[in-house]
Amino acid sequence: MKTSPWDFILSGLILLSLTGSAIYFIALIDPALQNWLGDFHILAAAALFLLLFGLGAGLITHLLIRARPLQAGDYAMEHSQFTYWKLLTVIYEFGRGALLPFTTVFAKPGVEALFGAKLGSGVALGGRLAEPYLITVEEGAVLGHNSVLTCHAITSGQIILRGIRVGARATVGVNVIIMPGVEIGADAVVAGGSVVPMNTKIPAGELWGGIPARKLKDIAPGEVRA
Repeated sequence: MKTSPWDFILSGLILLSLTGSAIYFIALIDPALQNWLGDFHILAAAALFLLLFGLGAGLITHLLIRARPLQAGDYAMEHSQFTYWKLLTVIYEFGRGALLPFTTVFAKPGVEALFGAKLGSGVALGGRLAEPYLITVEEGAVLGHNSVLTCHAITSGQIILRGIRVGARATVGVNVIIMPGVEIGADAVVAGGSVVPMNTKIPAGELWGGIPARKLKDIAPGEVRA
């Protein structure tokens, strides 16, 4: 992946700002932590640093996306959107990593929403969202363990950015890879281990599977879904 000095400068400034802000806040309350926790205040300070860093990264991501949404399209490596995507990716990866100790299976949707994912109620999230700010998952959908939803593909000297939408009550099986531009209809199912190619539209109520994924059958009303 092509990088430039601007990539290091922009991401470095933001990461340093997050680190400095978290350390400054912890320094202010450290005397109180020592009084309350004694020798264990160091562990509390470390946990608090990770939490503050992760929450700060989420806040910055929200502010950046609100001020300048990442636009879908095909971009050359020199394009400003590619630089912007790299910046958002660095902030997200470091922020998500900082929050991992606090990210239980129940907290995972909240963490992804913190970084811009649009999630409906009752979403079960066992997979990975590579660009949460480009992903919509509607109510009751299930993303199986180790599934990956990626809104980017880098090929032939360019980056392709497309949003992904998963419809209400749809099921994405374990180890499924969803590529950019995919739309999955309500109550549809993607069988485990499948790869759904770019820009595929899966209609509501259908079972798809395979590499690349293809329609296998219609799902009858009331049928138990795999």
